[in-house]
Amino acid sequence: PPQNSGNQLDRPYLQAALQLDPGRILVSPMEAGTNGVEDSGSQLPALLYATPVTDREGKKTGILVLSVFGSTFLDIIARQEDELHGGEVYFLLDRDGHYLYHPDQARTPGSKSGSGASFFREEPELAQWLRNNERGIVIRKSRRTYKETLFAFQRIHFSSPAAGAALADRGTGVNSHSGNGDYWILMTTVDDANLLVGFQEYVRSLLIFTLLLLIICVITAILVAWNCSRPIVSLARAAKEIQQGNLSARAEVYSRDDMGKFARLFNEMADKLEKTIRRLQLSESNYRQIFENSRDCIFVTDTHCTIIDINKAGMKLLGLDETSSPDELSLTCASIEHGFDHANSMILEEIHRKGYVKDFETYLRRPDGSRRHCTMTATARYDENGNLVGYEGILRDITEVKRQEEARAAFQKQLQEEIVLAEERQRRHIGQVLHEEMAQNLALVNLKIQEVEGRAAQECGAVNSTCRKLVEQLGEARDLISVMIRQIRTMIFDLYPTVLDDQGLVPAMLWYADNFTKRTGVKVSVYGIPGSLGLSESQMIYMFRSYKELLYNAWKHADAKEIVATVKKKDNHVRLTVDDEGQGFDTGRLEEAGRDLNGIGLMSIRQWTTAMNGTISIESQPGKGTRVAIDIPIDTAGRPTGADETGA
Repeated sequence: PPQNSGNQLDRPYLQAALQLDPGRILVSPMEAGTNGVEDSGSQLPALLYATPVTDREGKKTGILVLSVFGSTFLDIIARQEDELHGGEVYFLLDRDGHYLYHPDQARTPGSKSGSGASFFREEPELAQWLRNNERGIVIRKSRRTYKETLFAFQRIHFSSPAAGAALADRGTGVNSHSGNGDYWILMTTVDDANLLVGFQEYVRSLLIFTLLLLIICVITAILVAWNCSRPIVSLARAAKEIQQGNLSARAEVYSRDDMGKFARLFNEMADKLEKTIRRLQLSESNYRQIFENSRDCIFVTDTHCTIIDINKAGMKLLGLDETSSPDELSLTCASIEHGFDHANSMILEEIHRKGYVKDFETYLRRPDGSRRHCTMTATARYDENGNLVGYEGILRDITEVKRQEEARAAFQKQLQEEIVLAEERQRRHIGQVLHEEMAQNLALVNLKIQEVEGRAAQECGAVNSTCRKLVEQLGEARDLISVMIRQIRTMIFDLYPTVLDDQGLVPAMLWYADNFTKRTGVKVSVYGIPGSLGLSESQMIYMFRSYKELLYNAWKHADAKEIVATVKKKDNHVRLTVDDEGQGFDTGRLEEAGRDLNGIGLMSIRQWTTAMNGTISIESQPGKGTRVAIDIPIDTAGRPTGADETGA
């Protein structure tokens, strides 16, 4: 009855036992204390069997409890634990994972005694594995020790399956507080250090055996090597001395056997090697002397144009002193027209196509950014397999030569302009003389003749035939003088058109086109904006002369009936375009055609355009007319192409 059971009914398995039918037995987990009661302050692990007690009327009057002390089998596990190596541990668990035995006495007999220790809580990943298998072994990292650990277990059943069936048949009604409750689990763990104990012993014995075997082999090898070591040592010593530069070193010949023959062959090879190296050293010395004393830059580069070797003249050309290192310095070449990268690729393509380049004009960029005008002669370098390994060649600095050439060209150009201007001044002077003296005198003579003609006509009358003839002759003379005056005026304009100075290029072209149409019958149309185009005096003269010659060529040689001239200014250029619908010609025979033309011809116009730093393009086909376009830069001031300058 609850009032007589004291504090024992708080135990869940006793409460479960009261619920059993009479005659049925409940088996508890491992418990502490005798019959669940403390004994003299100590707790003894025990396994309890409980069954309800009834009176004759079948009323429950109490619980019969049988205690089986766990020390009977736990002491066996403890003694086995003492004989194990460190790192090996035994555990006894119930089917719910509670510790029935643990090396730590504070955690025995399990959570039911209040410690709360459970293997399933410490290693939750192994719970299902233990529930589903009778026995097993697994190696995994322990969550308790964080080491690689071997886990091995075996179930211990309370009774065999056959005995359990017999009890059930007899109606004994044995129950367990924790489900079936018919087994415990014996668990052992071994950490990673103890797993290697056996392997270490095997390795130790293997090392001892290997060491003994090595000692035997070394002794045998020494005995064998001692018999033939002298010729080999002699050969090795001689080879080492040769490798260190002593070309006169030779091997000792100790016998006439194969080793002696090998030593003699080695000495013969050393003799030939010494002679060859001496010749190579002499050749290298001569080459190095030429290399270093050359006034031109001699270079050797890899495939990326990075300098491998360069002489003193090359160092000077690159702007480096003798203490500087050309490492990581690259030859970057370029032409004026195409820029650095394009010209560099042009050089490489030419070398790959022909195997070399000769007198290729380039720029060499210095480390400080300045450039030198050079000519390059270079060849490709290949290895024994035919693979490209780099380039070698000569760079000649022609900066000063180019500067002098440009100075001469500038002087010649200036001289030519001065000659043109002087010629134009002379033309102007002649025109002024013709205008102020001859033309005016002829005009005065014409007036005098006209006056005499008038008086003669009045005095002679209509009767005297001689007077009439005289009057007619005077009229013819006056007409002839008028023609001479017009011719002189035309000559004055041809010598130097004053309208070119007074009004500019386009008005002068219009005036000349009008006179040209009157003289030849060819229709000439001029399109352009009057006013200053920004051209210099010499440029206007060149442009006007070219225009006159193009009109003359179109009329005289192309049989053109209509000519259109256009003058446009765009940015810093002035373009003159002359189109005709004449016979046209083959531009491939321009030089021959220029020689056949009367006057200066198209070739002279090309030379004029070049003198003005301009360009000329000629488009023509037989029977389809001709177009000539002349571009003249307004600002002709430029840098000398060979000058030493800083690159952008």
